[in-house]
Amino acid sequence: MSLEGLFSEQTWALWGLLGTLLGTLLLVAALLWTGARVGEQARALWRSVRGQRAAVIAAVDEPGDPLVAQLAALTRVPAGVWAAFLPAFLSALAEGLDRALSGEEQAG
Repeated sequence: MSLEGLFSEQTWALWGLLGTLLGTLLLVAALLWTGARVGEQARALWRSVRGQRAAVIAAVDEPGDPLVAQLAALTRVPAGVWAAFLPAFLSALAEGLDRALSGEEQAG
């Protein structure tokens, strides 16, 4: 094999393609690993705050509550709408998370 053959345009293209493939595979592996770690952290966070549902909902059920007032100031949605929406949304979210995590614990 000659020196010109080692550094030909086709060889460079092949190495570039292999490098791109390897980089893509490493990126996908890193994203999958990171996603798994984020999922674990989210589940651990939910397990630690699960018993605080009533306190969280009570903190956002009045138009004068700080979070509701801040959301109303940042958006064009009135505080009364936020005060009606957030308790229902957070209750549904909590129930969904409880179902998902309890099914996951039984399976695992």
